[in-house]
Amino acid sequence: MHRFPYKSLLAWLLMASSQALAAPPPPAYRQEVVVAGSHFQGVHGLAVDGKGHLLASNLLGQSVHSIDLKDGKVSTLVGPPLGGADDVTLGPDGSVYWTGYFTGQLMRRTPDGKTRVIARDLPGLNSLAFRRDGRFYVTQLGRGDALWEVDPSGKKPPRKVLSEPGFLNGFEFGPDDKLYGPILTKGQIARVDVDTGKIETVAEGFTIPVAVNFDARRENLYVVDAARGELVRVRLPTGAKEVVAKLPTGLDNLAVGPDDQVYVSNMVDNDIRVVNPADGSVRPLVEARLSVPSGLAVAPDDPDEQLYVADVYAFRRVGGRDGKINQTTRVLSTRMNFPMNVSLSAKHVVLSTAYLGGHSNVQVLDRASGEVLRTIPNANGVQGVLELADGTLLLAEAATGRLVRVDAAEPAGTTMLAEGLEGPVGLAADTEAKEPGVYVTEVRSGKVTRVRLSDGARRTVAKGLKAPEGIARHPDGGLIVAEVGRKRLVRIEPATGRLTVLASGLRIGLPENAGMPPGYIPTGVAVGGSGTIYLTSDIESALYRFVPVP
Repeated sequence: MHRFPYKSLLAWLLMASSQALAAPPPPAYRQEVVVAGSHFQGVHGLAVDGKGHLLASNLLGQSVHSIDLKDGKVSTLVGPPLGGADDVTLGPDGSVYWTGYFTGQLMRRTPDGKTRVIARDLPGLNSLAFRRDGRFYVTQLGRGDALWEVDPSGKKPPRKVLSEPGFLNGFEFGPDDKLYGPILTKGQIARVDVDTGKIETVAEGFTIPVAVNFDARRENLYVVDAARGELVRVRLPTGAKEVVAKLPTGLDNLAVGPDDQVYVSNMVDNDIRVVNPADGSVRPLVEARLSVPSGLAVAPDDPDEQLYVADVYAFRRVGGRDGKINQTTRVLSTRMNFPMNVSLSAKHVVLSTAYLGGHSNVQVLDRASGEVLRTIPNANGVQGVLELADGTLLLAEAATGRLVRVDAAEPAGTTMLAEGLEGPVGLAADTEAKEPGVYVTEVRSGKVTRVRLSDGARRTVAKGLKAPEGIARHPDGGLIVAEVGRKRLVRIEPATGRLTVLASGLRIGLPENAGMPPGYIPTGVAVGGSGTIYLTSDIESALYRFVPVP
């Protein structure tokens, strides 16, 4: 019979206890602002209410806002999760209507403040407008391609007017009761007879036309081209074009006031500008510095602690010490997709797009030049990404619960490393260990799990967390995790699972949106070589740092 060595066990316990007692506690931290926040998480559709205010839709922030045109003061008309709007308009009775791109729902808020769904199951709902006789039309774009007539009261089912027009975007009805709008896939402005379905070309030669509005006299069209950053006047009926103003790329929508001032939204810059078409002058109405900061990375050997920020509508490099935005790569005008997560290797930046659907992918960029080197499609809601030393990529597929490898060859081959994870979101490498692995946050199960790279074997490091998302390694080996469900930043000792709360009451964690994978807009965490912790705020569109207090 084997005798257990009690003395050896006792000695080991005493040694472990003494080591735990000797381990110094984590330092206290001072919270500081790196980049101040803004009102929106990317601003989209606009509508002038005729009462001195501009309505603005905020898709990812799930809100509809009202902006005072005199002073630019922003208030929230409908907050999350009901207000997820890609476009917004006013009905004849003063009701506010907006489209839920991810939810596939058409929403209405009556003048007495009651909000309800009036149409469902229309994924990719995008633009909407009323005709003079009160008939109401909406389009699907990206996740669908159709024009629908909808009952504004929601009592009758929608009627399909057109199938596959080519992605009809922000439109308006003209004085002839015809619908005027951009056809994205063709770079054209079209006129549509909604009674017959007949489509005619009004103007062409645009790159990415995204919205049109008539001028105050309803004689000519203003068009915004997202890729060129242009506000263009199209003269009717000839279709002659004239550039009224040059603006930054990433334009999304526009609205024209009764005084002919043109209000233009930019989702990359997360701002609204006012253009005077008489002289082309531009002034800001609402300004911002970031759009939707999510994934975050910093090089451990960078003394300046420059931050790499996946800002959804842009990829930015931000000075961790001074908050200066040093570089911006913009979507639509470049090959880059909508970045939600970011990681660094010696030579590359890896970005992932968690949107579910055919346009989702992972991109590898040259770290020095920013050039896109590889684009790997993946429609499984990829959140965290890592590049290993041999060029292999690790992807956390939040929608499937898998951790997969993508090899460095072209075309890329994919193999599964682990499955059964519950909403994997954040990844942190532990590749210098004797048995290399990766730490994974599971937003659904509330776990931090270590996955061994050799065979996918798993070990639970910590459990009982509420919606953990971003994760990063501290220089001393500790794990720093954004516990979004409890609005706090925590430290976890990987050997013991011991948890220490570093900061609480944080403005992080927008409600998850239907049609998006677990983790939605991930809260990013990064740790510099100095031990300073950096954190993104999706609720405030801000960037914070937590500096160790001596």
